Amino acid sequence: SLELGGKSPVAVFEDADQENAINGITAGIFGASGQSCIAGSRLYIQNSIYDKFLDKLSNRANKIKIGVPMNPETEMGPISNFKQLEIIEKNIKLTVEQGGKRHSFSNKGYYFPPTIIECENHNLPTAENELFGPVLSVMKFNTEDEVIKKMNDNQYGLSSGIYTSDL
Repeated sequence: SLELGGKSPVAVFEDADQENAINGITAGIFGASGQSCIAGSRLYIQNSIYDKFLDKLSNRANKIKIGVPMNPETEMGPISNFKQLEIIEKNIKLTVEQGGKRHSFSNKGYYFPPTIIECENHNLPTAENELFGPVLSVMKFNTEDEVIKKMNDNQYGLSSGIYTSDL
Protein backbone atom coordinates (compact mmCIF):
# COMPACT_ATOMS: atom_id res chain seq x y z
CA SER A 1 0.00 0.00 0.00
CA LEU A 2 1.02 3.62 -0.44
CA GLU A 3 0.57 6.52 1.95
CA LEU A 4 0.59 9.50 -0.39
CA GLY A 5 -0.17 12.06 2.29
CA GLY A 6 -2.52 14.97 2.54
CA LYS A 7 -0.95 18.31 1.65
CA SER A 8 -3.31 18.66 -1.25
CA PRO A 9 -2.96 21.96 -3.12
CA VAL A 10 -5.87 24.02 -4.40
CA ALA A 11 -5.58 26.99 -6.79
CA VAL A 12 -8.14 29.76 -7.25
CA PHE A 13 -7.79 31.80 -10.43
CA GLU A 14 -9.23 35.31 -10.83
CA ASP A 15 -11.93 34.05 -13.23
CA ALA A 16 -13.29 31.45 -10.79
CA ASP A 17 -16.79 31.46 -9.35
CA GLN A 18 -15.67 32.71 -5.94
CA GLU A 19 -18.69 31.50 -3.97
CA ASN A 20 -18.29 28.03 -5.43
CA ALA A 21 -14.57 28.07 -4.62
CA ILE A 22 -15.17 29.19 -1.03
CA ASN A 23 -17.76 26.43 -0.54
CA GLY A 24 -15.40 23.77 -1.90
CA ILE A 25 -12.35 25.00 0.00
CA THR A 26 -14.28 25.26 3.27
CA ALA A 27 -15.71 21.74 2.91
CA GLY A 28 -12.33 20.35 1.87
CA ILE A 29 -10.18 21.62 4.72
CA PHE A 30 -12.63 22.19 7.56
CA GLY A 31 -14.92 19.20 6.94
CA ALA A 32 -13.98 16.36 9.31
CA SER A 33 -11.85 18.93 11.18
CA GLY A 34 -9.22 18.65 8.47
CA GLN A 35 -8.66 14.98 9.33
CA SER A 36 -8.94 13.73 5.78
CA CYS A 37 -6.15 12.57 3.50
CA ILE A 38 -7.55 14.69 0.68
CA ALA A 39 -8.19 17.87 2.69
CA GLY A 40 -7.12 20.82 0.53
CA SER A 41 -4.67 22.24 3.06
CA ARG A 42 -2.50 24.37 0.71
CA LEU A 43 -4.39 27.19 -1.00
CA TYR A 44 -2.94 29.31 -3.78
CA ILE A 45 -4.94 32.43 -4.64
CA GLN A 46 -4.19 34.51 -7.73
CA ASN A 47 -2.66 37.81 -6.62
CA SER A 48 -5.28 39.99 -8.34
CA ILE A 49 -8.09 38.61 -6.11
CA TYR A 50 -6.04 37.59 -3.08
CA ASP A 51 -7.10 40.15 -0.44
CA LYS A 52 -10.84 40.19 -1.18
CA PHE A 53 -11.04 36.41 -1.60
CA LEU A 54 -9.11 35.78 1.63
CA ASP A 55 -11.43 38.15 3.51
CA LYS A 56 -14.49 36.26 2.25
CA LEU A 57 -12.93 32.90 3.10
CA SER A 58 -11.88 34.06 6.58
CA ASN A 59 -15.38 35.37 7.28
CA ARG A 60 -16.87 32.02 6.27
CA ALA A 61 -14.36 30.06 8.40
CA ASN A 62 -15.06 32.30 11.38
CA LYS A 63 -18.76 31.37 11.26
CA ILE A 64 -18.22 27.59 11.42
CA LYS A 65 -20.01 26.17 14.48
CA ILE A 66 -17.68 23.97 16.51
CA GLY A 67 -19.19 21.44 18.89
CA VAL A 68 -20.22 17.92 19.75
CA PRO A 69 -20.65 15.88 16.54
CA MET A 70 -24.05 14.53 17.61
CA ASN A 71 -25.50 18.06 17.82
CA PRO A 72 -27.28 18.81 14.52
CA GLU A 73 -26.05 22.44 14.63
CA THR A 74 -22.39 21.41 14.81
CA GLU A 75 -20.43 21.97 11.61
CA MET A 76 -17.03 20.86 12.89
CA GLY A 77 -16.11 18.45 15.68
CA PRO A 78 -12.94 17.74 17.67
CA ILE A 79 -9.48 16.55 16.68
CA SER A 80 -8.95 12.83 17.26
CA ASN A 81 -6.35 13.09 20.05
CA PHE A 82 -4.16 15.40 22.13
CA LYS A 83 -0.92 14.45 20.35
CA GLN A 84 -2.42 15.69 17.07
CA LEU A 85 -3.30 19.00 18.73
CA GLU A 86 0.33 19.33 19.85
CA ILE A 87 1.59 18.68 16.30
CA ILE A 88 -0.76 21.29 14.87
CA GLU A 89 0.19 23.94 17.46
CA LYS A 90 3.94 23.25 17.02
CA ASN A 91 3.74 23.71 13.24
CA ILE A 92 1.66 26.88 13.54
CA LYS A 93 4.14 28.34 16.05
CA LEU A 94 7.08 27.57 13.74
CA THR A 95 5.27 29.06 10.74
CA VAL A 96 4.44 32.29 12.59
CA GLU A 97 8.06 32.54 13.81
CA GLN A 98 9.18 32.26 10.17
CA GLY A 99 6.88 35.04 8.96
CA GLY A 100 3.45 33.40 8.63
CA LYS A 101 0.41 35.39 9.76
CA ARG A 102 -2.21 33.53 11.80
CA HIS A 103 -5.80 34.70 11.67
CA SER A 104 -7.08 34.66 15.25
CA PHE A 105 -9.66 32.20 16.51
CA SER A 106 -10.25 30.79 20.02
CA ASN A 107 -9.37 27.25 21.06
CA LYS A 108 -10.67 24.94 23.83
CA GLY A 109 -9.94 21.28 24.56
CA TYR A 110 -9.64 18.88 21.62
CA TYR A 111 -11.65 21.28 19.54
CA PHE A 112 -9.29 23.06 17.20
CA PRO A 113 -10.78 26.05 15.39
CA PRO A 114 -10.71 26.57 11.63
CA THR A 115 -7.33 28.24 11.19
CA ILE A 116 -5.96 30.19 8.25
CA ILE A 117 -2.25 30.96 8.00
CA GLU A 118 -0.93 33.36 5.39
CA CYS A 119 2.44 32.06 4.22
CA GLU A 120 5.06 34.04 2.33
CA ASN A 121 6.13 30.78 0.68
CA HIS A 122 5.06 27.17 0.56
CA ASN A 123 8.13 25.91 2.44
CA LEU A 124 6.85 27.05 5.84
CA PRO A 125 5.91 24.27 8.30
CA THR A 126 2.11 24.53 8.02
CA ALA A 127 2.31 24.52 4.22
CA GLU A 128 4.87 21.74 3.99
CA ASN A 129 3.98 19.29 6.79
CA GLU A 130 0.95 17.05 6.99
CA LEU A 131 -0.99 18.33 10.02
CA PHE A 132 -4.22 16.33 9.76
CA GLY A 133 -6.18 19.23 11.21
CA PRO A 134 -8.29 22.25 10.17
CA VAL A 135 -5.33 24.43 9.16
CA LEU A 136 -5.25 26.13 5.77
CA SER A 137 -1.98 27.60 4.50
CA VAL A 138 -2.66 30.39 2.01
CA MET A 139 -0.23 31.77 -0.57
CA LYS A 140 -0.28 34.09 -3.58
CA PHE A 141 0.51 33.36 -7.20
CA ASN A 142 0.53 35.36 -10.43
CA THR A 143 0.63 32.96 -13.39
CA GLU A 144 -0.61 29.50 -14.27
CA ASP A 145 2.94 28.19 -14.79
CA GLU A 146 4.01 29.55 -11.40
CA VAL A 147 1.12 27.95 -9.49
CA ILE A 148 1.51 24.58 -11.23
CA LYS A 149 5.18 24.53 -10.23
CA LYS A 150 4.30 25.44 -6.63
CA MET A 151 1.47 22.91 -6.43
CA ASN A 152 3.77 20.13 -7.60
CA ASP A 153 6.64 21.14 -5.29
CA ASN A 154 5.74 18.95 -2.30
CA GLN A 155 6.61 15.48 -1.06
CA TYR A 156 2.95 14.43 -0.96
CA GLY A 157 0.68 13.82 -3.91
CA LEU A 158 -2.76 12.46 -3.17
CA SER A 159 -5.07 15.06 -4.73
CA SER A 160 -5.37 18.64 -5.99
CA GLY A 161 -8.00 21.12 -7.08
CA ILE A 162 -8.36 24.09 -9.39
CA TYR A 163 -11.09 26.75 -9.48
CA THR A 164 -11.30 28.54 -12.83
CA SER A 165 -13.76 29.28 -15.64
CA ASP A 166 -11.10 28.61 -18.29
CA LEU A 167 -10.83 24.82 -18.57
